[in-house]
Amino acid sequence: MSEKIYVRKCERYTLWEASTPIEIDVEKLRKCDPPYEGDSAQEVLDYLQENVHYNYEWAETNAEIYGEDEAYDLTFDDQPEMEVYSDTREKYAQDWLEVGVPNEEYRKVGRFQSMADNMEDS
Repeated sequence: MSEKIYVRKCERYTLWEASTPIEIDVEKLRKCDPPYEGDSAQEVLDYLQENVHYNYEWAETNAEIYGEDEAYDLTFDDQPEMEVYSDTREKYAQDWLEVGVPNEEYRKVGRFQSMADNMEDS
């Protein structure tokens, strides 16, 4: 064991977030390239996932038809502001202590080399 030893508290919880809803103009989507041809919520979702989501080219191609700002918003390419609507810390969270040393090589675990923890006890 090194001369210095450290302890830190860790916590695991889940947050659910969502952006403000964006209204979809289905009739305008039907005129876009490629055109939306479905009739259900699932088909709208499939169209958005396959053609629009993170696809700035779709927004550029269809800006005149759908509206430049509106088309770009539908791509979600520019991360929208998100609002937390559920937080498990309100009911529970898993927390534990870790003993170890700071270590820059351990980036995925918060730059901390844990030598012992009580995670199972928490």
